[in-house]
Amino acid sequence: MKTADSDEQARLLRNWRAERDSSELYAALAQLEGDTRRRGVYLELSGAERRHADFWEERLRVLGRGVPAFHPSARIRVLILLARHLGIGFIVPSVIAREMKERDDYAGQEDAVSLVSEEHGHATALRGRDQGALGSNLRAAVLGANDGLASNFCLMMGVAGARVSASIVLLTGIAGLLGGACSMALGEWLSVTNARELALSQLDRDIGTLEPDPAHVSVASAGDALSAAGFSFLLFALGALVPLLPFCILPAGLRIAGTITLSAAALFVLGLATSLFNGRSAWYSGLRQTAFGAVAALITWLAGRAFGALSGG
Repeated sequence: MKTADSDEQARLLRNWRAERDSSELYAALAQLEGDTRRRGVYLELSGAERRHADFWEERLRVLGRGVPAFHPSARIRVLILLARHLGIGFIVPSVIAREMKERDDYAGQEDAVSLVSEEHGHATALRGRDQGALGSNLRAAVLGANDGLASNFCLMMGVAGARVSASIVLLTGIAGLLGGACSMALGEWLSVTNARELALSQLDRDIGTLEPDPAHVSVASAGDALSAAGFSFLLFALGALVPLLPFCILPAGLRIAGTITLSAAALFVLGLATSLFNGRSAWYSGLRQTAFGAVAALITWLAGRAFGALSGG
């Protein structure tokens, strides 16, 4: 029974901390927001989250447990810092993910049924903002860098598994960086170009002219093909450069170990970054990213080792 009471108190305390975190975040966003209407929305959201926290605090007091002094979590401090320096729109997707996670968490708790719809309403209110593009760009940047890192790390480990010379592994990594970055850039260029051409074609049918305006909002919203291609090339290349660096600066005997260590660390950091979007804990996201990357690299290394053995290498 004592264990059950402890589990219940831990659940209530976890809910209380989450609501206090949300209240603190919205209060900070209200201070940063220059638009009066939006500032009012954030203040309302902060007040609603504080009422939710009071609800859980009362449940704790009924069980004879007080609440500790509140200190914002590391995630909330990071989000506030990003909003202060990069703008509120930068973190909107992350805040929406947080609200949806709280909604899902409450869905399985009988005493929190009344709060589920409110958390969903908070996410809906945030989706009405028009500043979320920057946050979406950050998410795309993290994923683009991760693609370059994971693919080139696995490629180099596969070749290293075949026990070829260090120069061959290095050449493979350089080819993987350039080939992958060019492929990503071409794919992004084609995607944006096709989207613009489709919009122009649709606009031509709608207005009945052979020369529709490329600056029309339906066309401009597709983006600039060259900028998108360059952005994709740069992000992939930055990620793919990570496993290459140890081969460029470390002694021969430390290159493989250096590549594994640096790539694992980079995967963990990128996993931490994804925690801003997926609502998961930072440690969980970082370790999950590292584990998946390590397993993929191990598979390619084993494949390279098998090929090397079969070919007599």
